[in-house]
Amino acid sequence: MAFVTTKFDDATTFKIAYNAQITNSVTSNLTSGSGVLYSVKIENTNNAAVFIKIANAITATSGTTAPDWVFSCPAASTYTYEIPGGVAYDHLSCWATETAAENNNQAPSVSGNEAVKVTILVG
Repeated sequence: MAFVTTKFDDATTFKIAYNAQITNSVTSNLTSGSGVLYSVKIENTNNAAVFIKIANAITATSGTTAPDWVFSCPAASTYTYEIPGGVAYDHLSCWATETAAENNNQAPSVSGNEAVKVTILVG
């Protein structure tokens, strides 16, 4: 499944980007422009750790592009990373791998009912 990005009418500038099954396939220009990254939530029901990689770039290549941020989540865990005050970005490109190494492009090993879900809050 691909990312779905939702904006809250015109009441606020916040957006939520959600992917119910993230893989090593890069989603480029996730939020369609610049903003501020406030949090990343990872729900990992997988039996292995996962690493969510985000590049401040309009496009990226898994295993080649150096991510600006790497968020880890152990097997069978849910982690939420909050960024107080947020961090500004020009564009966000996002993907997941099984190790933190920059040159790793192995997709998370998901089988059966396992999933790696990601929710990203930006403003």
